[in-house]
Amino acid sequence: MMAKPKGKASRKKPATNSSGKKRVASAAFPAESNRDEIFEGSDSDAPSHGEEDEQQVETAAEKRNRIAKEYMQKVHIGLQEQAGSDLEPDEAGVHDSLGEILKQKAMEASGYLQRKIAHQLELPSLRAASGTSASTSGRFIRTSKMAVTAVCLSSDDQTAYCVSKDGVIFALDIKSGKRSKFDWQHTADHTHTAGSTADWMKRKAQSVGKNALLAIAISFDDRYLVVGGGDKKLHIWDAKNHQYVRSLSGTTGHKDVITGLAFRDGTHELFSCGADRAVKIWNLDNMAYVDTLFGHQSEVLAIDILRQERAVSSGNDHTCRVWKIAEESQLIFRSHGMAVDCCKYISGTEWVTGASDGSLAMWSQTKKRPTSVLRRAHGYPRPGVTPFGTQSVASVNGQIPTADGTNGLEDDGPVGPGSVGGDAASWIGAVGVCKGTDLVASGAGDGVVRLWQVADGKVGKVLHELGGLPARGFVNSVQFARSGKFLVAGMGQEPRLGRWARDGNAKNGLLIHQLHLRND
Repeated sequence: MMAKPKGKASRKKPATNSSGKKRVASAAFPAESNRDEIFEGSDSDAPSHGEEDEQQVETAAEKRNRIAKEYMQKVHIGLQEQAGSDLEPDEAGVHDSLGEILKQKAMEASGYLQRKIAHQLELPSLRAASGTSASTSGRFIRTSKMAVTAVCLSSDDQTAYCVSKDGVIFALDIKSGKRSKFDWQHTADHTHTAGSTADWMKRKAQSVGKNALLAIAISFDDRYLVVGGGDKKLHIWDAKNHQYVRSLSGTTGHKDVITGLAFRDGTHELFSCGADRAVKIWNLDNMAYVDTLFGHQSEVLAIDILRQERAVSSGNDHTCRVWKIAEESQLIFRSHGMAVDCCKYISGTEWVTGASDGSLAMWSQTKKRPTSVLRRAHGYPRPGVTPFGTQSVASVNGQIPTADGTNGLEDDGPVGPGSVGGDAASWIGAVGVCKGTDLVASGAGDGVVRLWQVADGKVGKVLHELGGLPARGFVNSVQFARSGKFLVAGMGQEPRLGRWARDGNAKNGLLIHQLHLRND
């Protein structure tokens, strides 16, 4: 590039791109006093503009390398603190431990890590809780006037969110127990109105009211909180500020009650299911509808998904379906029971379900039938009032004794606060999985949140009974903390999807049970 001769005035010319030549602007050249320095760049001590950018700008590869080194340094310091010594440990041992930790972190992020913590669990005896009040021995926080239907936890396990049949959303601080209620008053998309007297005359009777909320989900970064229920809309909130964002509905939305919600790990991709027999996919980055998955022949009651683009759903058509999103196909798994009320992934290829006949089943993606089934997992139904703890499940192999030497369930006499009787007491309405572990929980109306260990069987995974935690009323939702230190259950006087039974002595709210893991 040549310098402009001295003394000639510069005049800006209109741009002409027909010849493809570059347009030269005089403003790009330095003043006359600095003109000679351009040709003396090799002798100048100051770096050129390109060299300065090269020194200051960090490339993407360099940034990844720097972050990796900082993370490895933190892990190295953590290993030294665990050793309890300031001395430098053996170099080979440090590298082995560091490599193992990095491998576990990568597997945990991808959903393939299975931590074995169920054998470390220490459960209290149910007889020790028999003298407690109806709110049971755990910490109970009353939230709403009607039954809690769904619960979710933030990524740091500090906050629990719940919804109820009266359309209320609560946020609960786990440590302090402080409650905060989401405000619907400034929301134009949701109004609290009483049911019409002519609702029974409609084509299809509604199992829940228009204001009821039946599902809740929170994104991996705690940014979006989504709820859904009887008004057939997805209501999106800012989880941190408790501010309403917008609703998703219309011609692409659900045509009936929304019964389940789940976010794909690491994304803002939302999966929803409803009584209209459809599974829908939404992208909350664009606040847009993506696709509808058809296949269920009756109401879809629950849905779950991990990091992979494979969702599992269960419904009233006695099937579980695995949806392969990328392949645009589905796998059908038929259950012996009519209604499969709840489902949860244990790993990327295995999940657990609870049914209205009281059975708890383990499934594998490689087998069309369940690998194990526990019939009447929550005891035999009896007429009248049935105290929990008097019946055991069909299989009690691998029981872990509690601190007093019992299994936490088998007692000689009636213990605990009790529960309602009848068939509804044994319906499994909720299952929960401690993410990335072998610990599973199930809830019904028999007064116990039962805990299970996922173990290897002859033909696949099986469930071994660990014990139970007292919970008066119907357990409509169960969530574990990621750390495995506590469990949150959404309690109600009646089941989540109807009013087939009612326990007037129970309370509506959240029940928190601390879980104690012994160090082996």
